Amino acid sequence: MIGLPERLVAPAMSDAEAFAAFIGCWQLVLMGIYHPDGTADHPLGDGAVGQIMYSVDGHMSCHLMQANRPPLASYGLDHIPDADLGRAIRAYSGYFGTFTVDAAAGVVTHHVAGAWYPNMSGSDQPRRYAFVGDRLFLEAETGDDLVRIEWRRHVTEAARRLSEAGR
Repeated sequence: MIGLPERLVAPAMSDAEAFAAFIGCWQLVLMGIYHPDGTADHPLGDGAVGQIMYSVDGHMSCHLMQANRPPLASYGLDHIPDADLGRAIRAYSGYFGTFTVDAAAGVVTHHVAGAWYPNMSGSDQPRRYAFVGDRLFLEAETGDDLVRIEWRRHVTEAARRLSEAGR
């Protein structure tokens, strides 16, 4: 394939329906960066792990990391060599804040309050979205590239049992 993948098309939903569809926990399936020449990278590796959560009160949190990161030699940050700390930080990404949904535009915006990367704090991060079954897809352009992240809805067994018991 030459060129970038087709852009996501949001489902026909009202703002309230789209907001409700986001609510919950989503586990990372795949994070890819797609280039105009048709190639793709997986910057956190093929086995990357992550979680994004959206709460009913409008808050969100997102964490992504390489799988099997080696432990650091110390629990105290002051005692870890900068090179080791740098490798650990390059293998992780995370931020938190609030979110809003514009269903007509097919965009969810993460309003970042704090992030591992200080330059993201205070920024708005718009993402096109699509829902397919138990999957959520988020994407955004970064320069000429397209970042697309696929998430799978995740409900713990304990939560599933409590939900079923309440019916």
